[in-house]
Amino acid sequence: MTLYPHTPYLFYITSTALIMAPTLSLEKHIMDPARLESLMITDQPVVPPDSVIKTFSHLKGNRIDFVLAQDNEGLASGSMVIRNGDWAKFFLDAWFDPLYRSYNFQKAEGHALEHIVQYVFALCRLLLLV
Repeated sequence: MTLYPHTPYLFYITSTALIMAPTLSLEKHIMDPARLESLMITDQPVVPPDSVIKTFSHLKGNRIDFVLAQDNEGLASGSMVIRNGDWAKFFLDAWFDPLYRSYNFQKAEGHALEHIVQYVFALCRLLLLV
């Protein structure tokens, strides 16, 4: 984000990922608001299978700043899209903060990510109630 401050999205994928359709546009195939709304998992545990904090059921696609997949092991941090902006800076600073690293999570960054995502969802729900 520092090198390319005017880019709308940061698309992170692991070095072992294989892009099978390089002609697809990130903006149209994933980040288009209507497409996002059709792909979103709503009213489900943020961290499956037993998180008490659930994803929003009323969120609109144009309000999405962070797209993250999940697999049978939980949140899949190997591929994510973050909209460039203040929220992205906050999120990345929080995720790589030495405080989270000192917690000695069993799966390091993966569990730190789950913790932050649940915290952000809980905080947003509280703000909506106020």
